[in-house]
Amino acid sequence: MIVSVFTLGCKTNLYESGQIIAALQNAGHEAFHGLKKADVFVLNTCAITQEAEKKSRQLVARARKLNPDCRVVVVGCAAEKNRSQFENIANVTFIKGVANKTKIVREILQNGVDVEQIPSVFCEEGFATQERTRAFVKIQDGCNNFCSYCIVPYLRGRSRSRKIADIVAETEQADCAETVLIGIDISQFGRDTGESLSQLLQALKNVRTRIRLGSLEESVVTDEFLQSASEVNFCPHFHLSLQSGCDTVLKRMNRKYTSAQYMEAVQKIRKVFPDAGITTDVIVGFCGETEEEFAATCEFVRKVDFADIHVFPYSPREGTVAYGWQDVESGVKTHRAEVLGQIKLQLKKRFADKFAGRSVEVLCERKRNGFFEGYSREYLRVYFTGNCNIGETVTVKIIQPYLDGAKGEVQ
Repeated sequence: MIVSVFTLGCKTNLYESGQIIAALQNAGHEAFHGLKKADVFVLNTCAITQEAEKKSRQLVARARKLNPDCRVVVVGCAAEKNRSQFENIANVTFIKGVANKTKIVREILQNGVDVEQIPSVFCEEGFATQERTRAFVKIQDGCNNFCSYCIVPYLRGRSRSRKIADIVAETEQADCAETVLIGIDISQFGRDTGESLSQLLQALKNVRTRIRLGSLEESVVTDEFLQSASEVNFCPHFHLSLQSGCDTVLKRMNRKYTSAQYMEAVQKIRKVFPDAGITTDVIVGFCGETEEEFAATCEFVRKVDFADIHVFPYSPREGTVAYGWQDVESGVKTHRAEVLGQIKLQLKKRFADKFAGRSVEVLCERKRNGFFEGYSREYLRVYFTGNCNIGETVTVKIIQPYLDGAKGEVQ
């Protein structure tokens, strides 16, 4: 049986799709990432925004266009949030829930039955398939924050952490030049087990891979955490979720910090890692956001001097606390996203400028248009020439900013 697995959404979804593929391959099926002609399509969906749900529904139609006689399996957050949106589509098997995906999918493929969620923290079907250059290792699932705009805690459940020994074993088996530790909120790692992210970093100290972390909250940035990070093969890239630089908006969002506390975390990071790439997410047009509040956010992101910003216009999600609150006009959201997008481009160039004439370690990921491409430890995208093999790290001297990163030469 040929099975196509297509993923929308976050890196955690991508990791879980890798687990699905591994389970199917172990069961004797041909399985792969991507939407290509197949007997069965497994669609791992997302529901973080209305647009993500719309794309999830469109995927079903695209799959059936590739093979009208195929069977379609829908998993993930969009199926968890609203099963009914897929129910009238022929040949679709539903799974209510996001946990234990591999076991459920295998049972559906083998038996052709509709199975409800079997509560579980992590699948027990082995490790996920990985890229040639970079491994994604899931260390945690769920979220306890319940931000007023976010549907994720209702779909993924409370935070649950994986055992450190299992994480180390998967990292060693992946044997990649870089490992990214991911989850829904990895800042909460270990709070349910009596462990910590600092202890996990120490446990990975002797594994031959450079360690990069997924999205973090400012609360995790402690002296102990930074000390542990400085003692391992760590990539000084911190994706520190902001969402807004205005305290009144942060309060409405039910974020657990002020802009001053966030800035304190940034200063702590730069004291230990002066060249750190600090990236973030910002939501524009959240319920009731005024021009003054948006201006405060723009001023704050300039002050932080981010390396990159992911800008999202606010998307109301039914089932969240903020659903039904006063919304900002769509055109205003679009304009604010464009304004912040221009600031983002300025900051990205400033970040690249910092490295001109300096050498950085780059993981070589691919070659196209005459350049090798990869990311430095600090998360600077580098386009470079010279001798290099895909999957290895090389020292590159940065010449100048280029496209969305910088241009350089292998030393």
